[in-house]
Amino acid sequence: MKRHVVITGGGGEIGFAMAREFAAAGAAVTLLDKVLPSELNPEVEAIGATFRQVDVTDADSVNAVVGGLDEIDVAVANAGVHRGARFLDLSPEAWRLMFDVNAGGVFLFCQAVARRMVRRARGGNIVVTGSWVQDVPHVDNTAYCASKAAAAMVARCMALELAEHGIRVNVVAPGIVNAGMAARQLKIDPVFAATATQGIPLGRLQTAEQVARATAFLCSDEAESITGMTMLVDGGLSLFKR
Repeated sequence: MKRHVVITGGGGEIGFAMAREFAAAGAAVTLLDKVLPSELNPEVEAIGATFRQVDVTDADSVNAVVGGLDEIDVAVANAGVHRGARFLDLSPEAWRLMFDVNAGGVFLFCQAVARRMVRRARGGNIVVTGSWVQDVPHVDNTAYCASKAAAAMVARCMALELAEHGIRVNVVAPGIVNAGMAARQLKIDPVFAATATQGIPLGRLQTAEQVARATAFLCSDEAESITGMTMLVDGGLSLFKR
């Protein structure tokens, strides 16, 4: 029987790279997002995936969609937003948005999925997309850092409580990925583009495909004893090269 993988933020570059990775390994994939970019429609069809619209900040929306899916073997809480601002300039609206999506969305989605996994009593895998800054203070990113740190702690608490049900929970934490939000910043911020790789020991940005492969590993039999862990996929950025 095919494993069923459900990915939030599936309309983004990282989310869809995950979808391709799991589909290539023979899984059935469901993408969840508020919208699906029109250019992805043929690609979704090509890999045999399905799409369902959901707002991860809305409990009713999450519960209705998750409750209507086929049995779930793997869930990836990947939806996220970023609004950069200095601490003194950070608006309450931006703060709430990042916590609602990056932490609240993880809680709502993972709780809905975990309840189904527990009822089924066959275990499962949950991965949360974190960030290297979940453990590192970073200029212009107070709310993003804090919301990702909150999501990582939600994941660790889930790992502790859900282990008795055979459910493993881990975090994949990208560095600066040349995709999605970071790729947009690279295009509009020449200073960031010029300095982005300077602090990365491996000397190159990460790709969405590298994050996807790490995620797939955490959900594989090879990782059967791994739970409550954060896997950094950051090229060594968190080693603080000077």
